Amino acid sequence: MSKTPNYDSKIQPVLDTLKPNTEITCPISGEKRTLTENEITVYRKHQAPPKNYAPIVRMQMLTTQWPGGQWWYNKHAESGAPIICPVHPATGIKVLPDKEWFAKDFSDLSLEVDLNHLFLDQLIELRRKVPSSAGRNYKEAENSIAVVSLGDVNSYFVVLSRSKNTLFSVSALDTESSAEVYNSSGVTSSYQVVHSDRIYNSQYIRESRDCLNSAFLFDCRNCENCFGATNKRNAKYVWFNKQLTQNEWEKLRAEVDLGSRSQTQKWLAKFNELVNQAPWPENFNENCENSTGEYLTKATNCEMVYYADGGARDEFHTSWSLGNCERNAYASSMSNAQDNYFSCDVVQCNKTRYSYLLMRCQNVEYSTECYDCENVFGCVGLRRKKFCILNKQYSENDYWKKLDELKCVMLERGEYGEFLPAKMSPAYFPEGGSVRYYLADPVVFSKAVNAHTFEADEDGALGENLSNATKVADSTEIPDSIDNLDDAWIGKPVFDAAYKRRFSLFAPEVTLYRKLRVAPPVSHHVKRVLDLTHTANTGVFESCTCETCQEDVTISRNPTYPNRRIFCKACYLEYIEKNG
Repeated sequence: MSKTPNYDSKIQPVLDTLKPNTEITCPISGEKRTLTENEITVYRKHQAPPKNYAPIVRMQMLTTQWPGGQWWYNKHAESGAPIICPVHPATGIKVLPDKEWFAKDFSDLSLEVDLNHLFLDQLIELRRKVPSSAGRNYKEAENSIAVVSLGDVNSYFVVLSRSKNTLFSVSALDTESSAEVYNSSGVTSSYQVVHSDRIYNSQYIRESRDCLNSAFLFDCRNCENCFGATNKRNAKYVWFNKQLTQNEWEKLRAEVDLGSRSQTQKWLAKFNELVNQAPWPENFNENCENSTGEYLTKATNCEMVYYADGGARDEFHTSWSLGNCERNAYASSMSNAQDNYFSCDVVQCNKTRYSYLLMRCQNVEYSTECYDCENVFGCVGLRRKKFCILNKQYSENDYWKKLDELKCVMLERGEYGEFLPAKMSPAYFPEGGSVRYYLADPVVFSKAVNAHTFEADEDGALGENLSNATKVADSTEIPDSIDNLDDAWIGKPVFDAAYKRRFSLFAPEVTLYRKLRVAPPVSHHVKRVLDLTHTANTGVFESCTCETCQEDVTISRNPTYPNRRIFCKACYLEYIEKNG
């Protein structure tokens, strides 16, 4: 029996009128497309009002909530002490350390729902009343600056990682003594590694596996002592795709110093030319059945999914589906989650809608930072609660009655079916998930969704030392060679004129650069990680043809290599067989 009969009676006629092949236009992007049978099935399953947003726009909306790899000085909600975290202080969202956050009950911070005013505006008000957990760590990080940590030790500025002595990385699993690692695992003593596994003592590695003692590799497997190689398998002593003898290779390698910034930039430019000339497979999917998308492993019946690992099944326009994810639609960043719609960062959740950052929740809508909750609507920071609206506790009967009334009003106003307001995001928009993973225009899209418009350095976000420094060197004054970078540069404020942001080098960073012989950087670490992310394929899909056989294929857009050579899987495998 329905718990919201009045809403059901209002939405059903809307869903009944939906017909496949109806032409619709996205109100934000202007993209014209036709309604599909699968899309209609999703709306009907979730009793969700149809919206004409293009799928890519929906994903950009979802990821407005993602800080990505940005870091700011916020303040403790009670003491005012500085806390480094991804929540920008200009958002108005307060923060508490994880331990303190989980020790509190925020149910006393509630609002009485007002049906005469926009519900989403009331939700924004509640979001600013309830502090956010600064780290959101799954496992406590040790001596680290980390967010969504899986157990980092002595690591700094890492996101969703399980690392030791690692810097400036996102999704770096089982990684040690490395820096600038993105979406990779088993990385040791390496620098600038993207979507690669089991990499040792290497630099500038892209889309590779089981490689060591190498630099500038793309799409290589089981290679060692290579410098500038693409599409190679089981190779040794390759120099920019030319086979050398061991003596020839070692002589050339001895002449290269990647501890020099000027030398490294020269080799990196040459490597990028090599990658542009290399064949790229239409996607990097593995062991998938009847699935479309990019970076999929063991996926079944998935449609336009960006990154899934662990057996995703029957997913529809989702991203970052990990573990047993099934039947989710227009959702992002899920782990062992089923039947969720238009939600992101949901872990072990079932039937959530229009929500962000939930764990072990079911039948939850328009909520954020809730744990172990069931049947709550428009809540922030609750744990182990049922039958709440805007954090206010109701009896079971009163909850369903009020919810039915509220959803009817929201439906009539066009509110219901929209995602969480971008104004609820903890992020500085130009560095957030929409831009980072879905290439949203930082200006145009932020205006379209009414995102925050503050500047990066507002409200003391850079910290007192950097903000108040009167003597600030230009970052280009940092020595070219790691050999000339003395300890006087540690903690010295510098200004990245290209990115318009102050930063400073810190002691563990300089120590690691010396150990790995990494050239001292002159750009802000947030910009470096953003650029690193954009060397991988993104969640933006487009059509093209195979260079060899002209077959139509779907690919992911790559900001760094927009004109790369695309081969369909069959032609790519044939090329590897002959040339790898």
